[in-house]
Amino acid sequence: MRENGFRAVGGLAQRLASGLAKGRGASIARLRAEWSAIVGPDLARVSRPEALTASRGRSGKLLRLRVSGAAALEVQHMAGQVVERVNAYFGHKMIDDIRLVQGVVAVPAAAPPRPAPDAKRVAEMTERAASVKDPELRAALARLGARIGMGRRQAVLAVLAGAFTVREVHAQDLKLLEPLAGDHVLGKRDAPNTLIDYASFTCPFCAQFYIAVMPTLRKEWIDTGKLRLIHRHFPMDVVATRASQLAECAGPEKFFARVDLLFRSQVEWLTGSDPQAEMVKVLAKDGLTADLAQACFADDKALDKVLADVQSGQALGVRQTPTVFINDQNYLNPGGPEAIAAILRQVGR
Repeated sequence: MRENGFRAVGGLAQRLASGLAKGRGASIARLRAEWSAIVGPDLARVSRPEALTASRGRSGKLLRLRVSGAAALEVQHMAGQVVERVNAYFGHKMIDDIRLVQGVVAVPAAAPPRPAPDAKRVAEMTERAASVKDPELRAALARLGARIGMGRRQAVLAVLAGAFTVREVHAQDLKLLEPLAGDHVLGKRDAPNTLIDYASFTCPFCAQFYIAVMPTLRKEWIDTGKLRLIHRHFPMDVVATRASQLAECAGPEKFFARVDLLFRSQVEWLTGSDPQAEMVKVLAKDGLTADLAQACFADDKALDKVLADVQSGQALGVRQTPTVFINDQNYLNPGGPEAIAAILRQVGR
C-alpha cells in the first residue's frame, strides 16, 4: 500500500479494555457524516474516513482515510492540514495522523464554476511572467497562472510557497540528490554537474522553464557534457498527477519528448472544459490512444514512480514548483537561462 511516511498503529487491545471503543465508533460516524464540513468539499469529493484506531504512545488516534486513485498524492501533500482541521472541528486533539488506503470513493456532484480572477491577480501573474521574451507565450502564461491560481488548492500552496525559504540539504538527504533508481536523466550520466527539477504539469512556471530555459540549457550545458538534468514529478493536483502518469508511460526513450509536448501544449489542454481528456487528445500526435491512456492511469508502476518522486521532494523540503537543485543546493526557481548559467559558473565542477 502507498502509506510511506505514516506512523504505525498499536495498543488497540489496551484502548478497547479502557472502554474507548464506543467513543471511537461514535466519532467515526460523525466524521463520515460531517466530512465535507470538516475538510471542505474539494477534499471530501476524493476521500472518506474509514476507521479510527489507537495511536501508540500518543493521546490522539490515527485516522484511516480512503482516497480515490491519483488523489492520494494530493491528500498526502495536505496530511498535516487534515489533522489540524479534524482537531479544530472537534475542539480537542482527536487524531495524531492519517493513514491512506486506496479505494473507490463515491463520485461527487460537479463543482460550481470558478469566478474570474480579479485585476490584481492578473497583474501579479503578468509581472511574474515578465521575464518570458515571447509576447504570446508571456500573455498565455499570465492568463493561465491567474486562472489556476483561483483554486483553493493553489491558494494553500501559495501560502506555503510564500513561507518557504532556501534551506541547506541535510547530510542524510544527500543520496536523494544523486540519480535514483528509475530517475529520468537527460545528458551524460557522468556529467560533473547535476540539476534536479521538481515540476508539476499544471504549473505555468514549470512550462516556462521547459519552453524558455531548457533550449539554452540543453545547447550550452547538457549537450556539451557539462550538466545532467534529472526530472522529478511533484504534481500539485490530480490533473498534474494524471499528466505525470502519461509521461511515465511513454517509456525512458520517449519520456523527455512527452514532457516537452505536455508543457508546450499546457495552455491548450489545461484551459479546456475537461483537462484530462484534452491532454489525451494532445498526446494523440505522440501515439497515445484513449485505451492506452486508461491503461496508463491504471498502471500502479507509473503511479508508484510519481509517488516516489513526491516523497523524495518532501524529504528535501520541496514546497513549490518548479524547485531546482543545482549541485546539492536548493535554488527554488532561479529564473531564466542567464541566471542558471551564472549559478553554474559559480558552483560548477
